[in-house]
Amino acid sequence: MPFIRNYREAMAVLNSIGSGKCSGKCKSNWMRNFRNALKTKTNPLKLTKTERKNMTKRMKTLSGRNAVNSYSKTLKKYKSRNSPPYPANQNCGKEMKGNDGLMYVSQSNKNGVCTWRKK
Repeated sequence: MPFIRNYREAMAVLNSIGSGKCSGKCKSNWMRNFRNALKTKTNPLKLTKTERKNMTKRMKTLSGRNAVNSYSKTLKKYKSRNSPPYPANQNCGKEMKGNDGLMYVSQSNKNGVCTWRKK
């Protein structure tokens, strides 16, 4: 990993994955690199025990297909509406099934704010 040299830089990349800035191949490549860095005995990131534990925990929360969206299903404001139980801004351009069973598309308006629209 030529660009990441320490714990702080690694956590910054994991935070960008968590916020949705890095997804798809970007996410899978970084996750694979971090998994390998945690496995090796040479400790390329120079992690302490607590840093290693925190990084492993953070990677577990981010692994999975819809890891970015998993937190929001439990919030009350997302359960009580007809549109999907996810923030539209974090899923701009995606199609998802709403709480009412219909399909919705997240589209941006002229101001760049995404909203759920029925398909």
